[in-house]
Amino acid sequence: MELYLIRHTTPDVPSGTCYGRTDVPLQSDFLSEFSNVLEKLPALPQTFYSSPSSRCKKLAEFLTENRPVRLEYSNSLMELDFGIWEGKLWSAIPRSESEVWTKDFVKARPPGGESYLDLNERVSDYLDEILNTSENSPIAIVTHAGVIRAVLCRLLNIPLEQSFSFELHYGSVSKIGITKNGTEFFSKLIFWNR
Repeated sequence: MELYLIRHTTPDVPSGTCYGRTDVPLQSDFLSEFSNVLEKLPALPQTFYSSPSSRCKKLAEFLTENRPVRLEYSNSLMELDFGIWEGKLWSAIPRSESEVWTKDFVKARPPGGESYLDLNERVSDYLDEILNTSENSPIAIVTHAGVIRAVLCRLLNIPLEQSFSFELHYGSVSKIGITKNGTEFFSKLIFWNR
């Protein structure tokens, strides 16, 4: 099975803004970025899963428009919930709060938000569901950088603490080859961040 992990295109937010679950708009030239994403896909998967955030939903709908494919949305594919930090500039977040999180972003939670471990658990559960119910045909997931990093770490057996070794640009496409042997999955990164 081939799994394509597609990051949404460039959002229209001020530089330095903390956003995860916040539904932010895309930059005005998003259609040209959408076309670039489409060109990166060697073949169009028959099944797409997407975060319901508008920045992902619009891209997923563009990629599947007028094509006989399945498109399913799931809150499990939403970005990290930054709680009360959502929509604030990082520079406006008290350093005493942000330093606790940056020192242990895997386990620490922003006030009122979720930890990266929380995100990883919900994403892993949903990924298991997808992989266990999918046939051998290619599938695509349109989502956020945090989710993609969690999926890459899970499938490639990399600790979450090293997830930022995957630099993911807006509109990037990563491809993983997955084989199933009984109840175990074996994965190989074919390309990332095209």
